[in-house]
Amino acid sequence: MSITTDLSAKLTSLLSYLASFFTAAGSYVNDMDIGVLVGVLCAVFTAFINWFYQARKRQGEKHIQTLQAQLLAKQLQHIEQERCSHVLDDIHKD
Repeated sequence: MSITTDLSAKLTSLLSYLASFFTAAGSYVNDMDIGVLVGVLCAVFTAFINWFYQARKRQGEKHIQTLQAQLLAKQLQHIEQERCSHVLDDIHKD
């Protein structure tokens, strides 16, 4: 057999088993169970999405704080340089 035939046979077998599993599971549960399961899955999905976006929001806020701290440090450095140059100018005038 060729590789593609083996892969095709394995894929077909897997799909067959999955279909059998879902058919058996579908006959075992009733509508109420399916509703509860869908509700639980939606709640878990919502919690995951909320966690993901909150983590990204916190990461963005940390980045903004870092940029603001860098900006303040540059501004302070600029102010110190101006003060030093004024002091040197005053010393040279005397």
